[in-house]
Amino acid sequence: MTNAHEGVLLTEDEVAERLRLTTNRVRWLIMNGHLQRGVAPDGQVGGITEASVEREQAWRSSATSAQRLRRVLSYTFGWLP
Repeated sequence: MTNAHEGVLLTEDEVAERLRLTTNRVRWLIMNGHLQRGVAPDGQVGGITEASVEREQAWRSSATSAQRLRRVLSYTFGWLP
């Protein structure tokens, strides 16, 4: 969790729209550590940090096919018991 100032936390729907993904895919990116949840100033777990969304956008715009394949394989082997 990251402490965040007001205005830098996004909802799952906003992130899905920005990354052009489904909300389920956004949740998957959160579970795998590619997107980070933030803590609002009032101490409650808020939305997703804008910084992590920007990092994901940058990765998606510049990732090679090999990097994308490596990410998919890391999901597969990371979730195996």
